[in-house]
Amino acid sequence: MPKGISLKVRRDLARPSPWYVNVPASLSETGKRSRLYFASRALALGAAERLKARRDNFGVSLGKLTSAQIVEAADCFEQLAAHPGVSLAQAVRGYLELHKTRSGSIPLGELFGKFLDSRARASKPYLEHLRWARNAFEPMAATLASEVTVRDLEAILEAFTPSVRDAFRRYIRAVLNFGVRFDYLPSNPAAKLEPCKPLKGETQVFTPIEVGRLLEVALENDPEFLPYRILGLFCGIRPAGELMRLEWRDVSLAERLVTLRAEVTKTRRKRFIELSENAVAWLECLQLQTNSAGLVAPWTAAELRKRHRANYRAAGIKHWIQQGMRHSFASYWMASHANDVDKLVILTGHTSREVLWRHYYRAVARADAEKFWAIMPPGQAEKKILNFSA
Repeated sequence: MPKGISLKVRRDLARPSPWYVNVPASLSETGKRSRLYFASRALALGAAERLKARRDNFGVSLGKLTSAQIVEAADCFEQLAAHPGVSLAQAVRGYLELHKTRSGSIPLGELFGKFLDSRARASKPYLEHLRWARNAFEPMAATLASEVTVRDLEAILEAFTPSVRDAFRRYIRAVLNFGVRFDYLPSNPAAKLEPCKPLKGETQVFTPIEVGRLLEVALENDPEFLPYRILGLFCGIRPAGELMRLEWRDVSLAERLVTLRAEVTKTRRKRFIELSENAVAWLECLQLQTNSAGLVAPWTAAELRKRHRANYRAAGIKHWIQQGMRHSFASYWMASHANDVDKLVILTGHTSREVLWRHYYRAVARADAEKFWAIMPPGQAEKKILNFSA
């Protein structure tokens, strides 16, 4: 043992905890000389005895190691030299903790599946949005939940518009919180993601050019899907719930009116929406059997999603704006009707005029609104005969 260092208990009255023991490098966990301070002599004596036992057992423990283990330990110490303050014991404990976490974890895709199963009784729109989020994070499906980092999540989310990004942020946070609850990962990296919402006055809408492309592509490639787009864009009907329950008997071209029955609306209150001139023109491109109980969108959620994706991709739209049809309708309507927010409250089924004012006031230019309401079907479009009541 180096000269001047012993395991005797000493006292320094100048310190708040006056009793101390000098620890030689050979017995220190850090591999460096240190000094341990204690509030009482009894505590210091106990520490000294433990250090003596470690010193006395050193030879016995060393004798149990094989030459290969000693060489391996020396190599570990050499690698740790680049990380001051980290002892071999700390490195081993850290690795074992990581190994334990990895062993108890599951892939992110499997965790998403378990979360969806746990929410089986949730609303259909919510489950549909969860599945969209799962598809967005498909590149990470094989990654262990315990190894997901905030940088991984940012890399996935940066490809989406602010509104979609924020929705997916909430969904992945809920999924990972579920994983933390069942010990599939120690903490939730999604909790570090910053909310990303459009600023006031920056509600995202589709441009008149994009709307025209959506409708023309539907007319050309999937005319049965066209009414879904028309009523979503020019009437602002909620796509996930209301449009999926709307029947053709609720649409009257003669009266130029859409009636949303109480059992159809989200708020369970009946409301009426006037059909604009261009909405009527687009609907008249098709010979509709509106006096029937047939659904406007008679498809399963999966079928609707397939048609929806094919339509906007064929129109050249890379990223779909969440609630984009409804936001576009409300923004363009307010810009064209002297900001009559009270009537817009009735048309959209909202309960707060303040919310509409905050989101849609001057969200678009009046000139763009005029272009939006002037979007008409191509003059050369052939009349397509369809039976929507089937």
